Amino acid sequence: MPFRFEWRDETQRAICYIAEGDWNWKDYHHAVRASAFTLMSAEHPVDSVIDLRGSARQTLPVGAAAHLRSFGRITQARLTGRAAVIGLPALEVEGMRDGKLPTADGFVKFVAGEAELAALLTEWADNPSAL
Repeated sequence: MPFRFEWRDETQRAICYIAEGDWNWKDYHHAVRASAFTLMSAEHPVDSVIDLRGSARQTLPVGAAAHLRSFGRITQARLTGRAAVIGLPALEVEGMRDGKLPTADGFVKFVAGEAELAALLTEWADNPSAL
């Protein structure tokens, strides 16, 4: 499967959607829908991580501006609306400022590496209501 999902760690405060090989937006959205049952088991709010480091794509599929905003969409009651993206080639999307893209339900934050991602997730865990 071009996208899979798993908990980031045993705290279950972040769910990771992980790209593997060639993928398209349909693959990503399929993984999000499939994760709904897993998210129901969480006992607290859950942030999303979209990990594109395993992608074989050189560029994002067509429609990136609209689909990037869906990363922060609340599709299940446990989701916070906060999403972090790692492994994305540099790009500019209308409305993005300082690596942060507002969405209807929250925002998407683009991070450069694992250390920045870990720090961001710790910050979010320490402040669950922050948007």
